[in-house]
Formats: sequence, structure tokens, C-alpha cells
Amino acid sequence: MSFKSILIVVVLILAAFGAGYGLGYWKLQMAEKEWTAAREEMQTKITSMEKELTVAKAREKLWEMPEMLSGVLSHLAEKNFGLAAQTLDGVKETFLASLNSLGEEMKTRFDFFVPAVEEAKKEAESMGPNATRKVEEAKKLFEQALISAKKG
Repeated sequence: MSFKSILIVVVLILAAFGAGYGLGYWKLQMAEKEWTAAREEMQTKITSMEKELTVAKAREKLWEMPEMLSGVLSHLAEKNFGLAAQTLDGVKETFLASLNSLGEEMKTRFDFFVPAVEEAKKEAESMGPNATRKVEEAKKLFEQALISAKKG
């Protein structure tokens, strides 16, 4: 074999390796682009689902409020005014934490609740006779707001 033919074979081999490398590199770049697009799409879905989960948890907490208020009524019936006031603080904190996850419409729908809880708490702390009535009123209004929120 002559030097010229060996050189041609070597150049052809190098050209074949170069073409294979170029094709593999191009496929890798396309696969990376597809993977990035799929990852971004999944991240968007995950973010959306996390927001939905947060809203669902907040709504669940709102549905637990009447039960918590029933606990306050039990404390008041047993003349545990201090425990009733503590429970009302917990109700308020839970309510505010839940409300931050919900939209403005829900916030305006329940804007009466915090002042009603504060009023009932003051009445309970002073061992007033109207504490039970105030908690019952707050519970009734809250349940009505929940029902209208469910319909709306």
C-alpha cells in the first residue's frame, strides 16, 4: 500500500469519527432541549398543584372553625373562661393563617370574623354573661358565610 492510500484511509476514518461525533453531539443537544422543556412544564404543573393544595388546606381549616367554636362553647359552659379565651386566640390564629392562602373574595366574605372573635374573647376574659351568645353568633355567621362560599 502506498502512502497516499494510507493517508486517504486515515482521512476517511477521521471523517467517519468526526461525522459520528457531530451527529451524537447534535442528538445530545436536542435531547437536552427536550428534557429542559419537559422539566419546565413539570415545574409549572408542580407549582400549580402546590397552590391548589395550599388553597384546599386553607378551605379545610375554614370548615374546622365551627368545631373549634363549639369547643369554646363547651369551655364557656363549664365556666372555663381562661381556656375559652385561649381557644379563641387559637381560632383567630388558625383563621388568619388560612385566610392568607385564599383570594380576596373569601377575605371580604369573612371580614366580620376577627372582630367577632376579639369581642367574644374580651367578653370571656371579663367572665361576662354574653360570652356564650357572642360565640354562638360568630359561629352562626361563620357557618352562613361558609355555606355561601361553597355555593359561590
